[in-house]
Amino acid sequence: MHAALGRLLDQARVAGLKLAAVSAQAEADVYRISASIDITDRDAVDRLARRVGTMVCIGAVEVRGECDVALPSPAPHLSLEVRSRP
Repeated sequence: MHAALGRLLDQARVAGLKLAAVSAQAEADVYRISASIDITDRDAVDRLARRVGTMVCIGAVEVRGECDVALPSPAPHLSLEVRSRP
């Protein structure tokens, strides 16, 4: 999980994306990392998802158009969720 979180943070920084919120949690043997990104460019987030998804331990990457976290910013955002392989 630490490697996937590091990859997500590094790739977001390189892409110039502003992370509004990041969370990580472990449930049994499944790990989830969620990130909310203040951006309207879905293609940029999809590219980030593909780069993070190339890691061996990643089972699924999901990009959603809304976020589960209340954000102070009114800017549009996308939510990215990374799940480990069971």
